[in-house]
Amino acid sequence: MQILFLVMSALVFAMWALSIVRTILAVRNRAATRTGNTIPGTAETLREWDIWWRDPALRPERRQLFFMTCSVAALSILASLPTNPPALD
Repeated sequence: MQILFLVMSALVFAMWALSIVRTILAVRNRAATRTGNTIPGTAETLREWDIWWRDPALRPERRQLFFMTCSVAALSILASLPTNPPALD
Protein backbone atom coordinates (compact mmCIF):
# COMPACT_ATOMS: atom_id res chain seq x y z
CA MET A 1 0.00 0.00 0.00
CA GLN A 2 2.83 2.38 0.83
CA ILE A 3 4.53 1.65 -2.50
CA LEU A 4 1.33 2.50 -4.36
CA PHE A 5 0.99 5.75 -2.43
CA LEU A 6 4.62 6.63 -3.14
CA VAL A 7 4.24 5.94 -6.87
CA MET A 8 1.00 7.93 -7.03
CA SER A 9 2.59 10.83 -5.17
CA ALA A 10 5.61 10.80 -7.47
CA LEU A 11 3.41 10.85 -10.58
CA VAL A 12 1.27 13.72 -9.28
CA PHE A 13 4.37 15.67 -8.28
CA ALA A 14 6.01 15.09 -11.69
CA MET A 15 2.86 16.26 -13.50
CA TRP A 16 2.68 19.32 -11.24
CA ALA A 17 6.36 20.16 -11.80
CA LEU A 18 5.99 19.86 -15.58
CA SER A 19 2.91 22.08 -15.46
CA ILE A 20 4.74 24.73 -13.43
CA VAL A 21 7.73 24.71 -15.79
CA ARG A 22 5.44 24.86 -18.83
CA THR A 23 3.58 27.84 -17.37
CA ILE A 24 6.76 29.73 -16.46
CA LEU A 25 8.25 29.17 -19.91
CA ALA A 26 5.03 30.18 -21.66
CA VAL A 27 4.84 33.44 -19.70
CA ARG A 28 8.50 34.13 -20.45
CA ASN A 29 8.01 33.40 -24.16
CA ARG A 30 4.99 35.72 -24.32
CA ALA A 31 7.00 38.48 -22.63
CA ALA A 32 9.91 37.95 -25.04
CA THR A 33 7.59 37.98 -28.06
CA ARG A 34 5.76 41.10 -26.91
CA THR A 35 8.91 43.09 -26.13
CA GLY A 36 11.12 41.75 -28.91
CA ASN A 37 13.93 41.08 -26.39
CA THR A 38 15.44 37.63 -26.06
CA ILE A 39 15.57 38.05 -22.29
CA PRO A 40 12.68 40.22 -21.09
CA GLY A 41 13.15 42.39 -18.04
CA THR A 42 11.43 42.09 -14.70
CA ALA A 43 8.74 44.68 -15.47
CA GLU A 44 7.77 43.00 -18.74
CA THR A 45 7.69 39.58 -17.11
CA LEU A 46 5.52 40.85 -14.24
CA ARG A 47 3.19 42.46 -16.78
CA GLU A 48 2.83 39.07 -18.51
CA TRP A 49 2.11 37.37 -15.17
CA ASP A 50 -0.64 39.93 -14.60
CA ILE A 51 -2.09 39.07 -18.02
CA TRP A 52 -1.81 35.36 -17.20
CA TRP A 53 -3.79 35.87 -13.96
CA ARG A 54 -6.55 37.93 -15.62
CA ASP A 55 -6.95 36.49 -19.13
CA PRO A 56 -10.22 34.48 -19.39
CA ALA A 57 -8.71 32.38 -22.19
CA LEU A 58 -6.08 31.06 -19.76
CA ARG A 59 -8.58 30.12 -17.06
CA PRO A 60 -8.41 26.35 -17.81
CA GLU A 61 -4.62 26.45 -17.42
CA ARG A 62 -4.93 28.29 -14.10
CA ARG A 63 -7.57 25.82 -12.86
CA GLN A 64 -5.42 22.86 -13.81
CA LEU A 65 -2.45 24.34 -11.99
CA PHE A 66 -4.62 25.13 -8.94
CA PHE A 67 -6.04 21.60 -8.69
CA MET A 68 -2.64 20.02 -9.21
CA THR A 69 -1.20 22.23 -6.46
CA CYS A 70 -4.06 21.20 -4.15
CA SER A 71 -3.40 17.54 -5.02
CA VAL A 72 0.30 17.86 -4.16
CA ALA A 73 -0.60 19.59 -0.88
CA ALA A 74 -3.20 16.93 -0.02
CA LEU A 75 -0.78 14.10 -0.75
CA SER A 76 1.85 15.82 1.42
CA ILE A 77 -0.62 16.06 4.29
CA LEU A 78 -1.63 12.42 3.85
CA ALA A 79 2.01 11.37 3.86
CA SER A 80 2.55 13.09 7.20
CA LEU A 81 -0.26 11.17 8.90
CA PRO A 82 0.70 8.11 10.95
CA THR A 83 0.17 4.84 9.10
CA ASN A 84 -0.24 2.62 12.17
CA PRO A 85 -2.34 4.09 14.97
CA PRO A 86 -1.08 3.34 18.47
CA ALA A 87 -2.63 0.35 20.21
CA LEU A 88 -5.04 1.05 23.03
CA ASP A 89 -4.03 -1.01 26.06
